[in-house]
Amino acid sequence: MSHHRPIQAVEDYTDAFLGTLWVFLFMGFWVIAAAAGYVWVAVTAYGLHHFFRWIERFKNG
Repeated sequence: MSHHRPIQAVEDYTDAFLGTLWVFLFMGFWVIAAAAGYVWVAVTAYGLHHFFRWIERFKNG
């Protein structure tokens, strides 16, 4: 015996899903931007360190 249930409407969670997706994307892009910024700062600091060492060697002969 099979029991057939009547088809009923379900709640619409589209807005909740899209809101959560927006939050996840925002956090993900924020993390990517922070990581890229960290790398950029590290590379810039490394370059400036070597540049100032080069200037010091140039001044001292």
